[in-house]
Amino acid sequence: MGEANGRLIEQLDRQVGRWHLLQHPFYQAWTAGTLERGALQLYAAQYYRHVEAFPAYLRELAARADEGLRPVVEENLAEELSPGRTHPELWRDFAAAVGTSERELDHSAPLPGTRALVETFQRLCREGSPAEAVAALYVYEAQVPEIAAKKIDGLRRFYGVSEPKGLAYFAVHEEADVRHRAAWRRWLAAQPEESNGPALAAAERALRALWGALDGVTPQCA
Repeated sequence: MGEANGRLIEQLDRQVGRWHLLQHPFYQAWTAGTLERGALQLYAAQYYRHVEAFPAYLRELAARADEGLRPVVEENLAEELSPGRTHPELWRDFAAAVGTSERELDHSAPLPGTRALVETFQRLCREGSPAEAVAALYVYEAQVPEIAAKKIDGLRRFYGVSEPKGLAYFAVHEEADVRHRAAWRRWLAAQPEESNGPALAAAERALRALWGALDGVTPQCA
């Protein structure tokens, strides 16, 4: 890894540290067991928009990726669309376990923060440079394994969700996103220095959108 690329990874990881979602009041309340069940139900319905759209983000990027990046994106996409249960289907299992109805999942209006999150990732994966898109995906998936572990613990301890079906989305991502973040990291480490500025700016937009989506549901939980 060259010095400039090492600097890019270091700066991206610092951004993740500043905006890590486990520091957000919503997830802190989740891990402390102080969220009302209605808060989890609202979150499940809203965040489903991002989970459901994630394969489309990857398709957009894969369609214009070069031969070095395309296999990385396609491997990630193949896992999202696992023939057993797709990741959106696993999320629906979690939502059912906390009492979110299918009607809420499919028909509730997205809150502004939710809409902004989906639009940010759509725009970066469709229109951003490959480095911008991958940086956004990296700073998201870099956090997921640790977040997933905390969510599983909270669901078991405080919210009566102990069946594997209701926890499977998080169990899968606790393991899979270790690989995904490593793959994004390797690709970013090989990019030229001139991509650093745009990549860091895209990562910041993605991190702010992720935080904002949680801001959007947190007041609803008071």
